[in-house]
Amino acid sequence: EYIGLGFSVLVFLVVIELFGSTFMKNCNVILALLFGYFVAGVSNYEGLPYVDTSKIESAPVVDFLWTQWFGIGIYGPAIIPMLIAYIVTTVETIGDVTATHEVSELKTDDKEYTRRIQGSLMADAVCSILASLFTSMPNTTFSQNNGVIAMTKCASRRAGIATGCWLIIMGVFAKIAGIITSIPDCVLGGMTIFLFANVLISGITLFGELNLKSRRIRFISVLSMCVGVG
Repeated sequence: EYIGLGFSVLVFLVVIELFGSTFMKNCNVILALLFGYFVAGVSNYEGLPYVDTSKIESAPVVDFLWTQWFGIGIYGPAIIPMLIAYIVTTVETIGDVTATHEVSELKTDDKEYTRRIQGSLMADAVCSILASLFTSMPNTTFSQNNGVIAMTKCASRRAGIATGCWLIIMGVFAKIAGIITSIPDCVLGGMTIFLFANVLISGITLFGELNLKSRRIRFISVLSMCVGVG
């Protein structure tokens, strides 16, 4: 039954791609997610609902996370694991920004690309510090966003700024957060699989610019595919 809910998201994506207008195709991610949420809301399994409305009911209308803090300190045993995790996220950020340039049809061999790599790494560091002060987890880039750009064909900075503003607003109104957290994992999984598949295709397109006759490049590519896909 959970597979069916996730599959409903994929089916609706196909329907939008075949019969939807240009506007619907540009909004297919959120529309498919809302459709899966709707299906989960009107259905149940052996009398038990898929959507847990208790999170919505218990959430206050307005809430600021930094009013409930846990104290600031240094936990020694976590320093080395966190450094390793940040090295991994640094590599991930470089790959995500490169993929963003590719799907946005921007060059990856000029000074502007290098400047954006530096800026993204700095943004990750600064925002992770702010996140810890707001009693939240450190942030990192999300490769799913490249799938969203590839699907919507929108790579505007203004769209990114507007999205950030909306996320701040939704973070303050806890009822909205309650609605988002009530979305079943299987519905989110149906969308996430599709977005990660888009990321995979974006990565494959990068191979077109490589000299795969080189033994070194082939070895690195095969090893990456084994770890990432296998």
